Amino acid sequence: MVQSVGSVPCERFDDLVDRSVELVRVMTGCQFTLGDIALEIAWLRTHGGSMALAEGEELGVADSLRLFAEQIGLSFHTVRTYRWVAARWPKEERQEGVSFEVHRILASAPDPYELIQHPPANERTGRCEWSGDAAKRAAGWSTATPVTVEEKVEVIRDLAQDETVAAQAACDLLRRPEVAFRAMRDRQARELVNQAQFDQADLADEGDEEKDWWEENDADEDGVVDPVAIVRGVHRAMEFTDLIGVCQGFVAGASRLVPRLRGREFSEYQLALVTRNLEKIRATADWIETAVSTGRVDLDEALAELLRGQ
Repeated sequence: MVQSVGSVPCERFDDLVDRSVELVRVMTGCQFTLGDIALEIAWLRTHGGSMALAEGEELGVADSLRLFAEQIGLSFHTVRTYRWVAARWPKEERQEGVSFEVHRILASAPDPYELIQHPPANERTGRCEWSGDAAKRAAGWSTATPVTVEEKVEVIRDLAQDETVAAQAACDLLRRPEVAFRAMRDRQARELVNQAQFDQADLADEGDEEKDWWEENDADEDGVVDPVAIVRGVHRAMEFTDLIGVCQGFVAGASRLVPRLRGREFSEYQLALVTRNLEKIRATADWIETAVSTGRVDLDEALAELLRGQ
C-alpha cells in the first residue's frame, strides 16, 4: 500500500489537495471576473475584417486590452484569453467546481454547455470529474499524457511526420514478428506494402536500363572511357530519382494531412487559396507528364503565369 505521495505522507497529500481545490475555485472565479472586465472594456467583435472605432472611442480593441493588461500587471495574451473564455461562457453556463482551464478547453468542443454537465469517470479516483486531459479528450485535442491506444498512436504520428523518421521507425517495428503479423492483417497496409514492392522493382529495372546505357556509351571502340557520357548518365539517374521522390513525397504528405481535415471549416479566402494551389498542382502534373512522354520541358504562357502566381 502506498504510504506517501512524493515527499509527503498520504494524509498530508489529501489535505493539500483539499486546500488546492479551494484555491483553484477562487482562482477560477478571479479569472472569469477579469475576463468579464476585459469584455466590458472591449466587447468581442466579429472575427475578421476591419471595424471603424465607435464614436468617442480613442483606442482600438488590441490597444485597449494592452493598456489594461499593463495596468494590472498581466500579459496581453493572458488578458485576451480571459476575455475570450468569458465571452464563450455566459455566467449562467459556467459550472461551479470546474476549473477555468477546463472551461477554456471545452469552449472549442461541439455543444460545450451540454458537454460540461456530464464529466467522465476518473479511472484513478472513480469519481465523475473534469481534468485537463479529460477535457482535451472530449474536445478532440492531443493530451499531455496519452492513455488510450488512439492517443498513443497519435503521439507516434506526430513524432514521425518526417518521412525519414517514419521510414526508420516502420523498419524497426516491422522487425518485431507480432507487429508485422498484425500490420499485414490490415488490407490497406498490405496493398501499400505490395505497391511499394512493385515500385522498388520498377526502380531496379530503371537502374538496369541506366547500367546498360552506360555500358553502351561510356567507352569508344578503343575502350576509352568518355567522362562526359558518365556525367550525363549520373545526372539522368539523379534526376529520375529526384522526380520520383517529389511525386512520392507529395502523395505521402497529402495522405497524412487530408484525413485530419475532417470536420474542419475554412473561410472563403482559405478555400480560394487552396483551389488556386490545386490548379498549380494539376498544371504541374500535366507538365511533368508531357516532359516524361515527349521530352519537351518548355512552358506555355498560361502555365508559366499560373506557376508564378499571377
